[in-house]
Amino acid sequence: MRGQARVAAFSGVVLVLGAAGCGARNGELFDEVLASPGIGEPSSEPEPAAPEPAAPIEEPPPSGDPTPGEAPLVGQIPRVIQPPAAPEPAPPDDPPSEVGPVIVAVSPEDGARGVANDAPLVLTFSEPMDQASTEGAYQSELVPSRSVVFSWNEDSTELTIAPGEPLEYGVGSAVELAEARRVSFFISASASSAAGEPLDRPYEFSFSLLRRVAFAVPALADRAMSGNYRSNDSYGTGVCAEGEVNMCVGDVRVGGQSEQYKGFISFELAAPLPADSRQVSAELSLQLSGTSGNPFAGLGDLLLEHVRFDEIGLDAFAADALDTLGPIASAGEAGAELRADVSAPLLADLASLEALSQYRLAFEDATNGNRASDAIISALETQRLDVSFLVP
Repeated sequence: MRGQARVAAFSGVVLVLGAAGCGARNGELFDEVLASPGIGEPSSEPEPAAPEPAAPIEEPPPSGDPTPGEAPLVGQIPRVIQPPAAPEPAPPDDPPSEVGPVIVAVSPEDGARGVANDAPLVLTFSEPMDQASTEGAYQSELVPSRSVVFSWNEDSTELTIAPGEPLEYGVGSAVELAEARRVSFFISASASSAAGEPLDRPYEFSFSLLRRVAFAVPALADRAMSGNYRSNDSYGTGVCAEGEVNMCVGDVRVGGQSEQYKGFISFELAAPLPADSRQVSAELSLQLSGTSGNPFAGLGDLLLEHVRFDEIGLDAFAADALDTLGPIASAGEAGAELRADVSAPLLADLASLEALSQYRLAFEDATNGNRASDAIISALETQRLDVSFLVP
């Protein structure tokens, strides 16, 4: 194209190409322009300064860590990737050590509650023991070695320590007032096996005894419930009258006839016994305030019966007994105290949820027919029911 030039660049050489035209020198086909020294003719132009190196391009760090083993991206500071820690090898097992005999069982169990006061202590060992050193290693304040009996089984692996006599229970008049006694005993490491190895360590055990609840129930001071009655359908006269505070049992002369006296005692059962109570006992006691004539010689034994009645009267006098408890006395004089075990009838009354536990007294013979008074007299204030039971 006329009047136009084309520029081509080859490896730093710039060529300006043009066509012949107006103003061109005759026969000149082209001009050369050197783009850099050393190619063609030397240039008189000074050599240009080398360009400044370009600053590295910063790129944002990638969202995740590079895959281990790959090079990080340009501009990223590589992070050190820690390989997962290998599990530490298990320490070698300790070599087996020599272990002395051990106590493998004890009775009563350590910390047991509600243990009977005559329970033996039983120790079981892992191997046969030297009896003398083991017995010498036993210590206890409440059950000292001087008061026990030691015995062994045939293999010398079981030691039984029996108290010489029953221990004392803690006693209170109510469950919440009875404190349990704690028994502790020790086996020191001076005990050794039959092979001469000492006990692996000292041992200490303890347990608590049962508690005894004991209280007295007075006879009801109600003349319809505690007193006497005669076979002629009358309450009585003199010291045996309804207005008095005595109980008369025996016979008496009334209008030329001998009439029989029977005595009655009632005790109020205020509340049932605890469900876990055991060894329940009850004892009825009364004191002879005086006698008339010679009742035991003339009328035989004084008998006690378990009865139930609504009030003292002829029906109560004649009613069949629930249970005949046997003689409470075969002799007695003023000041004597008579006692009888009434545990069974008391438990029967408690089981049937009775409000009262009631008893009747009569001599073996109703009367001796001598028309003379032969009787015992007991003041109501001396009559009581002593109740006792054990709880854990």
